[in-house]
Amino acid sequence: MTKARALALLMLAVFLATAFGKGWTSSETDFPNYYTAAVLVRQGAPLRDYYDWTWFQRQMNYAGIEHQLGAYLPQTPVTMLPIVPLAGFPVQTAKQIWLALNLAFLAATLWMLSRVTQIRIEHIAILMFLGYGSLESNFRLGQYYVFLLFLLTLAFYCLDRGKSAGSGFLCGVALGLKLYGGPFLLYFVVKRNWKAVAGMLAASAIAVATAIALFGWKDVHFYATQILPRSLEGEVIDPYHAGNGTLTTLLRRSFVLQSDLNPHPLWSAPLVFFFLRPFTALLILACTLFGLASESKDSCRRGFAWFTIAILLLSSNTAPYTFILLLLPVVLLLQHAGPKERIFLIVSYIALNAFLLPDWVRFFPKLWILAALFFAEGREYWRSLSPKLAAGGLVGQSLSRRSPHRDTKHATCSNPGDIFSESL
Repeated sequence: MTKARALALLMLAVFLATAFGKGWTSSETDFPNYYTAAVLVRQGAPLRDYYDWTWFQRQMNYAGIEHQLGAYLPQTPVTMLPIVPLAGFPVQTAKQIWLALNLAFLAATLWMLSRVTQIRIEHIAILMFLGYGSLESNFRLGQYYVFLLFLLTLAFYCLDRGKSAGSGFLCGVALGLKLYGGPFLLYFVVKRNWKAVAGMLAASAIAVATAIALFGWKDVHFYATQILPRSLEGEVIDPYHAGNGTLTTLLRRSFVLQSDLNPHPLWSAPLVFFFLRPFTALLILACTLFGLASESKDSCRRGFAWFTIAILLLSSNTAPYTFILLLLPVVLLLQHAGPKERIFLIVSYIALNAFLLPDWVRFFPKLWILAALFFAEGREYWRSLSPKLAAGGLVGQSLSRRSPHRDTKHATCSNPGDIFSESL
């Protein structure tokens, strides 16, 4: 047995004894939220009530989950579907089954990443365990992101094997479940991969049809018009809380005065916020898409990885467990990285998946690290960008926007950058 394999097995044993063991024996949010929604699906409850905090809390109590706060916001209408088969079990038994399935998803993810990059599976496993904070959060809370990582990795695996329609279909499934797959439609369009576009549109149509069949058109319309826009704006939770370390939150905390939630911004200038939020999103979006359009077929792995990082950078909601998704792009980038770049990638992954001291949160350290990762790994694309073309695209999108004089409480998704936003 090699030293790397022995170390990977040791780290696995520590993980099973700590994070996995704690999740196996304790019940805490967020799994009960998914479980309660799955129970309600089996009972035929109306979807719009899921987004009523008070009503949903009562349903958690009826489902046997007491002394714990929860909510279904801002999940999609079909987020709970993978949990529906488990809803017939008691909540803790269902969580244990879910955790066991997540172990299988992780193993499959490691295998696929090893196959497409030729990096030894134990080396990828060591990197994954070094990102212990995110892994611990996912298993302790029974979160969804290991499953999402599996779906996106499988999508790339299919794409790498020339199965474009299957790759697009899997991204469409990810879109229906968590919205993260949505931006990949832009990726496939820019790459002119029409089979992937067709597969993604087919999966999205199936997801919508499933939601309508389960809940009816009116409730799905309610989600699309009332819940989804707020999710994309990052307003379903405290929009000023630095724990949601996103670009939108940073700008809102810096420029928007709110007497209760944000009494001391750096500068009370809401017009600056309304300008910078779409401008920065459009700038990053334009640079990414124009860069990918000039990419050669030989470097498509780097482009896919870079695009995945861009999705996380422009997300409107993040949490400690979110950053496990970076395992996919980081491993893809490690394949052909030089020594210095390898160190940068590994250190960045560990830092983004690490626990933060409470006093550090207000400085948005993970956002800055993620931005550095995005700009550093996109360096090969900057030279191919046409400043005039990018500027023209930005001006065109800016002119199409509505007036910035709008109330943040009723903001809606109105710029293409919002398509990158993710609903937790």
